[in-house]
Amino acid sequence: MPVDKSSLFESTKALWPTKMDLSRDPDALNKIYRANEAAHSVGDHWRQLAIWAFHQALNVAAAENGASVIFVDAVDATAFDRWMRSNLAHECWADELAEYDS
Repeated sequence: MPVDKSSLFESTKALWPTKMDLSRDPDALNKIYRANEAAHSVGDHWRQLAIWAFHQALNVAAAENGASVIFVDAVDATAFDRWMRSNLAHECWADELAEYDS
């Protein structure tokens, strides 16, 4: 069954606060990631992978901008898709990659 990439992106983005103040808590992105990961079933591979990909994209956006405050909108669908594909590139995810690409 094909993955609705837009829906996966939007629903994952909605799990993150609009604004994250890294100057108050430099580990905020990791804490939010861990809370999101724990809130969803380990068996929900798409959600777990999407949360991880969004977390990776947020970290890159924060590092590139040297930002002490990062906004969830710093991650667009293209960056999210790039991280999804990067994570799915491992051979153990071959079936999921085929599904993601369909």
